Amino acid sequence: MLKEVQEVKVGGRTRRVHVRPFAWNLHAPTHMEWTPDGRLLVVERTTGKVKDVTKGGDMEEAKPFAWGLQGPSSMCPLPDGRILITEFWGGRIRDISVGGPSEKLAIYAEDLSKPYSLALDALGRLLVTEHLGHGVGRISILASGKAVPLVQGVPSVETPGFEGYTPPHAWPDRWEGFVAGCGKWGTDPKVFPDRPYVFAVSIGGLGLIVGVPEDGGHYEALAPEHTFARGLGWTGGMIAHPFDGMLYVTQPLQGEIRAINPRESRNYRFDPPVVSGIPMASCVRFTPDGEKMLVCSPQSGAIWQVEGFSD
Repeated sequence: MLKEVQEVKVGGRTRRVHVRPFAWNLHAPTHMEWTPDGRLLVVERTTGKVKDVTKGGDMEEAKPFAWGLQGPSSMCPLPDGRILITEFWGGRIRDISVGGPSEKLAIYAEDLSKPYSLALDALGRLLVTEHLGHGVGRISILASGKAVPLVQGVPSVETPGFEGYTPPHAWPDRWEGFVAGCGKWGTDPKVFPDRPYVFAVSIGGLGLIVGVPEDGGHYEALAPEHTFARGLGWTGGMIAHPFDGMLYVTQPLQGEIRAINPRESRNYRFDPPVVSGIPMASCVRFTPDGEKMLVCSPQSGAIWQVEGFSD
């Protein structure tokens, strides 16, 4: 049950965290991003739409920014102002910068294998997660519209509870997937200051977060040396806070957000969550000033606003 005021521990300090709805009457909102011009866009997985929720409030009658997408999953704003989005069921990435119907939107890359997460790494390379089936995925660099593998052999597993957000033709064997860390990693010296990581990936059912070096490699070789958070529940999307140097990761099945310190490597099994009770929390972002956390909840059809979690 979601409590409006929660007492939690973050960074060794006890805080009173305040939670309230920011935007509601959405249809399975699973991912959101701030655009370079200051808009907050959110994906509605089941309707194939992207909506502008910058002002928050009741979204029941809100006109979509883009629509007709096949399994829209993850968005990524580029430095030049373009906004890209993955179509999980369409096997492609589109440029939705101008908005409108999908058939009129440019295709950035296609013939991908169930692309999900999309992000820039610390070197400015565009990365995408692909799901190859049979429990295996990979992280690829997108160069000139082509996917070049960076990390092979990443575990790719079904996320319990997300069955209703996939089309029936995908059942039972075509909907497994994993979610890599979202956002641009490693550019802030407070994040990975002593480690050569350009990216981080959360491994859903394993409860791990693994750092990815510039040259990548095979997951089985990377995980033993570069896993810096373990003992987590089923993990989803994550992002670095713009100021406090912590990573914040969703735990959809627990309805929680956890704070991870990337400057150390340890087990988080007994750490309390930053906030709890958010049904199927799938994506976390922050307001530009870093004072408010926004969390997508596809199960409740809402984006929740969290205050008081950080100094």
